[in-house]
Amino acid sequence: MISLVKASAIFVLSLYCHAINATNSTISHLVNHPITTAQQTPDNFADLAPLGEAIGNKRIVMLDELTHGEGNVFQLKTRIVEYLHQKKGFNLFVIESGFFDVARLWQQQQSIRQLAPGNIFYMYANSAEVWPLFDYIDASRTTPTPLVLAGFDGRLSGNLSKQKLVPQLKTFLEKQKIQAEKNNYLQQLQSLLDGNLEKADAATQKKFLVSNSALDQALQQLKQKSSLRLDAGFWQRINASVRMMAEVAWQQKHFDEHDLAMAGNLQWLAEEAYPDSKIIVWGHYIHLNRKGGFRGSLHHPEYVHNMASALPTPLLEKTYVLHFAGASGEYIDFGDLQKIHVNAPTTLLEETLNRDINAAIFIDMKTNANGKKLPPLWGHEYKTTLDWQDAQQRFDGMILLKQITPASYHTPKAPTEN
Repeated sequence: MISLVKASAIFVLSLYCHAINATNSTISHLVNHPITTAQQTPDNFADLAPLGEAIGNKRIVMLDELTHGEGNVFQLKTRIVEYLHQKKGFNLFVIESGFFDVARLWQQQQSIRQLAPGNIFYMYANSAEVWPLFDYIDASRTTPTPLVLAGFDGRLSGNLSKQKLVPQLKTFLEKQKIQAEKNNYLQQLQSLLDGNLEKADAATQKKFLVSNSALDQALQQLKQKSSLRLDAGFWQRINASVRMMAEVAWQQKHFDEHDLAMAGNLQWLAEEAYPDSKIIVWGHYIHLNRKGGFRGSLHHPEYVHNMASALPTPLLEKTYVLHFAGASGEYIDFGDLQKIHVNAPTTLLEETLNRDINAAIFIDMKTNANGKKLPPLWGHEYKTTLDWQDAQQRFDGMILLKQITPASYHTPKAPTEN
């Protein structure tokens, strides 16, 4: 006779096995495509054809990342950038870095890799896995189909912003006979870029914002002149970005509202500066997922607009969001540059699929397992999870890597004196 304890154990084991078999049965309905993670020479990108078919005729492809610190995610994203450029006709690459800094860096016609430290977001500028991307964009300059580089971030913290923005804006305004020195606006703007305007008193804040609004109106009028449309539009986006910087610094706006400036910058690039271009956007998941960012607790968030969700509907309808995640491994935390270990619970979709993949797979979220109950996926910075229906609202496709590896971060050397 079987004891009550043993019978209970058998019953529990039976339920567990049934759950595992049910999950595996559901997973079997997921159509996935193997992806090559290592660069091939020459690379015919044959394994990326299913991704290309899923993207179809979308005009914008967003490539996200969960942490800013996964080296092999950077490598795979770089390969996909090359594929989109060579095989799908994408010709504008917009990275999560300063709108002004990247624009001026691109104009300098010098090595992006060398100019990146201090001007492009430091996790990209100083991670060895991103350098081949910079070299590839550089090499494309002299081809019939260059991949143009731009930035979308309105937080203008790079060296080029601090050194060149105010002098160039002053020159432009003087040429157009626009008075911007009223209330010392340009001087205050320089102080803001240098990080010295956070403690401005109420009167100073009001004068700055009044001058900012007046300049916006003057630039809007200039945009009516066809010969000045792009220049005036560029400076109008700069003006909007610095206004958001000031309002966030003075706690008049939440930090996450920087995404609204990002959305405006990307919209201007897509509709005004490069209206005929197909665009690749590279940045963090918090900015690029369709559902929005969040405020407050990771596990009980208050959802707010992020860059993607704040885009006009016509642009968002032309956008394909591609998500990247790993089942387990390590990444570099971009805050303190320490390695963080990721170990997926057996209940996550990534870990379930991990048992059957070699290096990476592509999954089309829109045509897979509709109506099926699937395990949850990793969420923000491997700290939360998303159910399948939630994930489908956030991104269109997912690339799952078997294991993530930390970025090879190199602190830039101090310049040597002559």
